[in-house]
Amino acid sequence: MNVFSILSDVLKLEKVYAIFGIIVFTGILTLSSRYVPSEGVGGGGTSPFERPVVLLQYATIGISLILLALRPKSAFRVVWRDPFLWGLVLMTPISFVWSDFPSFSLKRGISTLQTTMFGVYLASRYDRKELLDIVTWALGITAVFSFLYTLALPGSGIEKGIHSGAWRGPLVHKNVLAQLTALISLPTCLAAIHSPPKYRKRLWAVFIITVLLVLLTRSKTGLMVFLTLMMLVPLFKILQSRGGIAIPVMIFAIFVVSSGTTILAENWEPFLYGLGKDPSLSGRTYLWQASIDMIRLRPWFGYGYQAFWQGTGAANQVWLAIRYVAPHSHNGFINISLDLGLVGLFFFVMSLLTMFVRGIALLRIEKSPAEMWPLLYASFLLLYNQTESTIIQHNNLFWILHVAVSLSLGYVRKLSPSEVREYRDKQAYFAAMNETPSSPSPSLNSAKFSE
Repeated sequence: MNVFSILSDVLKLEKVYAIFGIIVFTGILTLSSRYVPSEGVGGGGTSPFERPVVLLQYATIGISLILLALRPKSAFRVVWRDPFLWGLVLMTPISFVWSDFPSFSLKRGISTLQTTMFGVYLASRYDRKELLDIVTWALGITAVFSFLYTLALPGSGIEKGIHSGAWRGPLVHKNVLAQLTALISLPTCLAAIHSPPKYRKRLWAVFIITVLLVLLTRSKTGLMVFLTLMMLVPLFKILQSRGGIAIPVMIFAIFVVSSGTTILAENWEPFLYGLGKDPSLSGRTYLWQASIDMIRLRPWFGYGYQAFWQGTGAANQVWLAIRYVAPHSHNGFINISLDLGLVGLFFFVMSLLTMFVRGIALLRIEKSPAEMWPLLYASFLLLYNQTESTIIQHNNLFWILHVAVSLSLGYVRKLSPSEVREYRDKQAYFAAMNETPSSPSPSLNSAKFSE
């Protein structure tokens, strides 16, 4: 066995590690639905697999730190691409200074910083197409496993109680599965579009399974986000080949309409029944108002990272106002404002805006369907955080992908005429020498990235 074959095996093993690492952070390996009762059934419980899965998560992070140390240049190259992201990340452990629960915020902040390193590894090790392939493999396996698990163990995988009949798969709640499967639809759809014909049928089959899971969860938010993202795919495709403002205006209109529809769907009872009814019918609007009132008391830096919703913390005032114990604000933008104030919200919004701006610039230059992935993921974050909270959480897949996607995008510009001529000269030279460049050159239509 020669050196090249050994190196090839090592690289394949590293991809397997990346795929497995993403699966670990989806939460499906805890098999929580097997041990935790459905909402409204009563009782409690925890999965015996939670601790082993946490250990796997830390092992994944540890390996990523080692691999980053072995490739410091590639790591430093991507780290500087999104300063707003790092402003947000560094606020999490520092927030112990003003937190109502200093040790808790410090511990969770350090854990979040560690989780971020796995996203940095993915961005520094793989280009965007490779990253999309890895995410597709990992999330495709997750979707198929969740589907088969529920068919094999319907007593665990299908909700009882309040949400009776809705699928939750191996996860703790139907909304958690809906959120995950709405995300899974993106990479599987894009991969099916640009994959070779021999793989296309399999990928479309996985996509169909994902769609079924979204429907079977009976989540209104999950369905609305999924439908919106699917409407955006052809519009982003048109955006790749056409100029003008018609398509961007249409995309903006879809965001506005879908956002309003999602909020209305999740808060239908208050519009119908008005105030003064049972808290179970109050929807999220009262929770949002009570949370915003608390933000006004400490607007700039919040109550400390993940400190607000602690049992003896400031959340008691919100719970008294809405008359039930909410685990979070059910809105990512409100939640981050409670944790890290308007400063933290500014960092997140600017990071998300950077993803949109660079994603659109990239989409204008590159023609591959894979280049739609950053824009679609940013859209997913924007839509889902209106009724759920997926912003900067420790050991959380959505945060890892935010880091990986954001840091995979550099500054984009078209090649100048002189750079095009230089590119052609290089390609002609290597073609004459029957060689390939030691490092890939950009295509004539490609984006050029500077750090």
